[in-house]
Amino acid sequence: MGQMILVMGIALAIVLPIVIYIIHVIDRKDKAKNNIGASLAIKGSKDSILIKLYSFAKGFPLTKSYIYKIKIRYEMLYPGDPKEIGKKTMETALITWFTCIVSIVLLIVNKLNFNNLSVGIILVYVINQEIIGFMIKSTEIRLLEEMVVFISNIRHNYYINRMVDDGILLSLDGLSYEMRVHANKIYEIVTSNNLKEDVINYNATSHNKYLKMLLSLCTGVLEFTDKKVNGQYLFAANLENLKKEINIEILKQKKLRYLFSGVTFVTIAVIVPIDGIKKFGVSMMPELDDFYSGRAGLIYVVVTLITALVVYVLNNHLKGSKQTYPKDYRYLRKLEKNKYISRALENYWEKHYPKMEHLRETLKKIGQTISPKQLLLQRMMVSVFTFTISIAFIMFIHENNKKNITEKVTNISTLTTVTNLNQQEMMKEAILDQVKILKREEGVTTEQVFNNLVNSNVFYNSKINELIAEEVVNRVKEYQNEYFKWYELIISFSISFISFYIPYWIILFKKKILLMNMEDEVNQFNSIIYMMMFIDHITVIDILEELELFSQVFKQSIQECINDYNSGELEALTALKEKEGYLPFKGIIDNLIRCDAMSIDKAFDEISSDRESYHDRRKQDNEISVQKRADIAKPLSWIPTVLVMIYLTLPLLMASLKELQEFSKAIQNI
Repeated sequence: MGQMILVMGIALAIVLPIVIYIIHVIDRKDKAKNNIGASLAIKGSKDSILIKLYSFAKGFPLTKSYIYKIKIRYEMLYPGDPKEIGKKTMETALITWFTCIVSIVLLIVNKLNFNNLSVGIILVYVINQEIIGFMIKSTEIRLLEEMVVFISNIRHNYYINRMVDDGILLSLDGLSYEMRVHANKIYEIVTSNNLKEDVINYNATSHNKYLKMLLSLCTGVLEFTDKKVNGQYLFAANLENLKKEINIEILKQKKLRYLFSGVTFVTIAVIVPIDGIKKFGVSMMPELDDFYSGRAGLIYVVVTLITALVVYVLNNHLKGSKQTYPKDYRYLRKLEKNKYISRALENYWEKHYPKMEHLRETLKKIGQTISPKQLLLQRMMVSVFTFTISIAFIMFIHENNKKNITEKVTNISTLTTVTNLNQQEMMKEAILDQVKILKREEGVTTEQVFNNLVNSNVFYNSKINELIAEEVVNRVKEYQNEYFKWYELIISFSISFISFYIPYWIILFKKKILLMNMEDEVNQFNSIIYMMMFIDHITVIDILEELELFSQVFKQSIQECINDYNSGELEALTALKEKEGYLPFKGIIDNLIRCDAMSIDKAFDEISSDRESYHDRRKQDNEISVQKRADIAKPLSWIPTVLVMIYLTLPLLMASLKELQEFSKAIQNI
């Protein structure tokens, strides 16, 4: 009855706000018919509420870090618009929180236990990741699609009077809010009196490489004028090439989302019914409760859930876009400043200087803002946390086993051939009563328990009393053996030692994923060079700076080359070539070196001659790259499914075989 009232209360709490909201929407629409400004007032009111909530949430200690992580991603989509960033951030956070609350409530209603609590924690994490990722990725794809339309309009309007600023201005109409923010910013820059300074500031704050390239093409025309190449205006031809690049990226992102949506579902959905599987197994064979509620069952569930979570994280890295987002490690920075911790980190750095320097290079290469010392501190914290959780879990297992020993008797059918249900219940009560009385006594014997049972006059059958006495003695021994043992401490240390390397392994995995993007990045370099090679007065350093804006895999090496360029052009390019081993990238550097003896368009002549088949090849390469990621992710995603199927079938199979053996023995004894 109490559970029914709870369910009704929760249902009312969920449904009532929705009904009120629907009535409110209908009422607003009725008012809007009689009031022209009503819709604007309503929108303003809604936005005002979201902004107020955002202002509170970003300052509240429990939500501050969470809001920041969402905000930093929206800042890349809405540069220079804090109000829209706040509104979108709060919308995403509210949707995520609501979905998480509903999921948790459903699990609590089902029954709050270890299995449901563990699944609930994972679901909260996954729901957060998926909703935030879906909403932001949808906005990014929509922005790319709007960008294609915007570039087409600029190209069309440019032919009117061959003025870049007029072409942009005439293309502003009909744009979505997201695209209009960027378009207005680009228009402000191309009409600015401080063109170079504004371009540098925009490139420093914007994270969209296609918008950066668009701005570069526009400013290139303003600085060096336009000209015809192969009968086409160079600016218009470059806009068309840029549009093709964006279309390739849109197709890639959509295909990644399509292929990985099923992977995520298979990985996570399969762990949701774990508690239902336990209930089903116990309902079929009550003696299975010894496995499902015991040590083996709990450990197996934890291994399955951790495996599902690890697979989900790995697949997320596989499907993730190459866009990296700056993270705020303020807690690590604060800990790092502690004089004792700082001294320990310095000592470790000095003893392992080559490894730490190599790690610094790796972190820079994959675009991580965490320092090697902070990563080491993070690894230590993960190790300590894992050790604490391991100890707590082992203690929980012992307490859970004690509870099962003193509260459950699931093997009564194997103890006796008594078929009377009332007698079986009386036997269960007798066993549990004796265990509770004797659980802390040392040296309990079968004779002692047998005498207690005879004196209680519950059963007059000596055989039954003997069976009960044996079971009680076994249970008392098991109960007294449930304590923290030395080898469990070693196991905890071993788990924490492994967990110490997990953050480092994640860094290496990210590096491996990044290296899979080498070919795609070099292809994009060729596209950039093709769009720049015919511009008058273009130099090698200009090309390197454009490549650096687009780069991620080779970003650090190109930055170092740019920094060393003034000290010696050929020396800097040669050092860049020697540092990177990828042959297609080396080919680009060789061509840049040749620019010292010939013009840029001559040095990169093979790019223009192979241009007709280039975009088709790019599409094919992208499809292969996406499929390669999916081929890695799909087998991984089935690992949790296999583990859950084993969790369902293996205990039933083992129990059935055990009963079959007992039945065979009974037949032989006849």
